[in-house]
Amino acid sequence: MYNVSRNNFYDNQKRSTIYTPQRLSQFLFDLVKDQIEPTGLVLDPCVGGGSLLAPFAAAGFRTIGIDITDQGWPDTHQRNYLDVQPGDYPTPALVIANPPFNVEAKTKMIMKAEYGARPLLPEVWLKKTVSLFGGDVPMVMFAPYGLRLNQTINSRRWQAFLTGAFPPISSILSLPKDIYQDVLFHSEVLFFNIPGLKPHDFFPG
Repeated sequence: MYNVSRNNFYDNQKRSTIYTPQRLSQFLFDLVKDQIEPTGLVLDPCVGGGSLLAPFAAAGFRTIGIDITDQGWPDTHQRNYLDVQPGDYPTPALVIANPPFNVEAKTKMIMKAEYGARPLLPEVWLKKTVSLFGGDVPMVMFAPYGLRLNQTINSRRWQAFLTGAFPPISSILSLPKDIYQDVLFHSEVLFFNIPGLKPHDFFPG
């Protein structure tokens, strides 16, 4: 059965970098390009090879990528996103991120100290982005279904959505579980603070 335990990154390690298919990056760009400030900064806090930023850069947007390793994207700032402090970067017009599937020992230590035991990685990246740029920053975030579904009423994630600790979701893009090469993973794309999109859509492939 395809289930959460099979994809628990603590127990079943995957490669840290799972590349976003270029066709999906282009699809996301086409969705949001007219919804953000054309002269603004687009920031990817786990840029990898730059798939998500490439369409924005090609269209003339300013881009910055952050990653613990430089994987070739020309605007990569090689640092741990969880070490970034308020004021290190200007508030972006858009944060777009497909958080890593695994993290190295230092990041796990930071996560445990600041976010509790065994949080979802997209949850950490979401909280970090809000802490840096505020709850109104437009965001496109890849996440497993478990970030918003299958919660108890008292769960921290459920309460974060209820209390406004997480920004309101503007739109959801459902993805097939085989969207990533060589990996099956239940995921979706969440849009925060981006009005004007359909409430829900399916990636056509």
